Amino acid sequence: MRIGGEKNMNSNITPQVLVDFYSKLSQLLLPEESIIFAPPGPQMISYGQENKIPLLNICSPQVNASYFFILLEKVSEIIIDHYPYLKNECRQILSALPVEISERELFVDNVFKPGVNLLALLKNDVSSETFGFLITHTVKPLMRQFGKIASPVYDLEEWMKGSCPVCGGRPSLSLLEKEVGRRYLYCGLCEVKWRFQRIGCPYCANPESQFLRAEGEEKYRIYYCENCSGYIKTIDERKMEGTADLFWEDINTVYLDILALREGYINIQPELPLSDLKQNETG
Repeated sequence: MRIGGEKNMNSNITPQVLVDFYSKLSQLLLPEESIIFAPPGPQMISYGQENKIPLLNICSPQVNASYFFILLEKVSEIIIDHYPYLKNECRQILSALPVEISERELFVDNVFKPGVNLLALLKNDVSSETFGFLITHTVKPLMRQFGKIASPVYDLEEWMKGSCPVCGGRPSLSLLEKEVGRRYLYCGLCEVKWRFQRIGCPYCANPESQFLRAEGEEKYRIYYCENCSGYIKTIDERKMEGTADLFWEDINTVYLDILALREGYINIQPELPLSDLKQNETG
């Protein structure tokens, strides 16, 4: 194992429109009854932990369809306010959504089944990119709530895998915690963090890591992998006062994503649960 050479890079400022957009989204409140999770039995929990199966794949949450569509409309309004050029496409999507109660319940059930082609459940053709953007940001507050109630089921200190124990998503950043620098990965969708090995790529398990550093940013690094071309933003909590708010650290370090992309590295965030959307569209 080794940490290779370090590169210094100039940083940029995170676009204010992005910060404002996520500020509005973070203010959306959900009643407790909007999502219900019934934990699986001890044997299934043990099996899932041992075989590294995400909880979403073992026991999907029950989401209230009425709350989901109310939330979706609110998210659509926020998107239009901050990205006006998406107004027509958002309106087309809202018009294409199912109306009947049974169809809406079916739609919501399928939202939380990874790989389902939700476009097939719409009444009309719509922009797949805008649809994915809208659904992902509607799902996010629900997944955050799901993460809070479901994550205690597993021992997150023992997960030690490069994908989220709750939803199975790829991590959007990692944290070196303040006490002794233990490494944790963070899921940008359900906002769960879990323990991972100190050095190595979480995507392909390559034991070798190298990093970029934004100029003048001691607490931030971008670890990258020459084997799979993946990267992950990393926050060193030992070099900051207090503790890191990982949600906002992820948003406020978008410029690090841009730096990594310019260097030719990738961190593909699957639009769970729309991971097969484009495949279904073109297949």
